[in-house]
This record gives sequence, C-alpha cells and structure tokens, in this order.
Amino acid sequence: AIIQIDGVTVDLATVPYTDFEVTLDMQAGVLHRQFTVNGVRVQVDRFISVATKELADLRWSFTAIDGQTHDVQLTALIDGDVVNEDSNYDEKFWDVLDAEVTNDTAFLMTRTVPNPFGVPQFTVAAQQRFVSDLPAIDVVQEDKQVGNIFAGQVGAATQRIEKRVIVTTSRDYADDAAVKHATDTIFASIASATYDDLYDAHTAGWAERWKKADVQITG
Repeated sequence: AIIQIDGVTVDLATVPYTDFEVTLDMQAGVLHRQFTVNGVRVQVDRFISVATKELADLRWSFTAIDGQTHDVQLTALIDGDVVNEDSNYDEKFWDVLDAEVTNDTAFLMTRTVPNPFGVPQFTVAAQQRFVSDLPAIDVVQEDKQVGNIFAGQVGAATQRIEKRVIVTTSRDYADDAAVKHATDTIFASIASATYDDLYDAHTAGWAERWKKADVQITG
C-alpha cells in the first residue's frame, strides 16, 4: 500500500520516523508493525487466515498523537506486474486476463505465460474489498495494476482501513470462470464477519495447531 500523510508519501527509507516496531506473533500467526510519521501513529496488522485459506487480512490504524488533524491517504493495490529476480532480460511471466475495479473493490486475474519446458500454466485471481472509516475517493486502473484510494482527516480518534483479499487459483477450480466466481462466493461467506471475528477464527486455528506441537509458548 502507498500511504501519504499531509501530502508526503511515507517511505521509511527517506522520511523521518520514530517508534518503529515490528513483531511477529508466532502463537497467533499475526504480523504487527508500527511507526510514527509527522505526528501520526500508523499501526499495521496482517495475517493469512487459517480458517479461510484464501483470505489475507490487512488492517491499517491511523491516530494523530500531536494534537493536530492530518490528511491521510492510502492507496491499496493489486499488482500483476511481477518480475522474478533471476529472470533473463527482465522477462515477465504473467499475462493479465481480466481486471475490474469499482469504488471500493478491485479484481485482477492473471495466468502464467506459455513456456517450452512442459511446465503447466496456471491462473491466479485476486479480489480486494474493504471495511473503512475513511471514504473511498478514487480508483487505480492500469494495464497490470488495479487499486482503490481512501482518504480523510485523522485526529486523536483512530481511523482504520481493513483490506480483505481473496486469492483463488486454477489448482483448486476446474476453469477460469470458476476461479473468478470463487472470489465472490468466499467473500459472501465472510461478508457479515467483523475484523475481530476473522481474527478470532484465525487465532483459534493456530491454537489448535499449537496443541499438536512439541513447542510450548508462554508469556
């Protein structure tokens, strides 16, 4: 995602920041990251669901801690322009089959390019939807990239943007139409779930895994 605070793109390699912290909660299977830029604390929580294997959930929380009000914008993307590090001549291995975007959803379907090595081609579809305190203001639609843009003012009250991504592949479905349809079907199954519902189902799955492990986590 691309985050802008008061018109400045947040790149921690180039902008001043404080309070940086990254934590991998291995017991719950959740990655937490936080930092403060220009008076705004940004917290990011993400997990790949154990309960719904096609679901990735990312949540950004923005809180102004300097007593001021700030303009915050977040651009959430699905990028099909994938480059392999070891590819020759910057060769690309994915073709875009379908791309759709609405005010607060985006969808991209890609397929691996044909090859002379007998490696089967496969299709991947990704759809993102949102639960957001900030309004959707614009979309991104390019040849190999789609996305949604949210923006608004952030003060002392925390504002959150939750991105839910469903990823399906031809490994699990008979044809491309079924791969695409599955993203809608799975979203329908979690439509009424809150972030806490999805988080609790995920962490409960990890708790069951840890019961079978020799490793014990305390503290």
